Amino acid sequence: MDAAEKAAMTLSKMQTKAGNVFPNYIAFTKEISQFGPIDHKTQELIHIGCSMMSQCEMCISLHIQGAASHGATKEEIMQAAMLAIAMGGSPKMMYMKYVFDELEDLFD
Repeated sequence: MDAAEKAAMTLSKMQTKAGNVFPNYIAFTKEISQFGPIDHKTQELIHIGCSMMSQCEMCISLHIQGAASHGATKEEIMQAAMLAIAMGGSPKMMYMKYVFDELEDLFD
């Protein structure tokens, strides 16, 4: 099972086991994504950097897929991930494994 599948299972469980918390959280994040002038591709690239900083394997996978679905190139995704390394140092570099895995699945 890959990281995106693990995330989907986790989110599915949140829908059934967390009452109104999960739907309210989804509504909140949807509202934020529609709030300002930043397009969805750029938002996903920002999410990649944040996912790297948070060291969340599932988030990295989901947001790389999201960025690609909104037209981000392999090079743009790599740069977003590398910017996180610039801010977070070598511990964040170890999470490039998940970036490389996802890019290989999507682009190679």
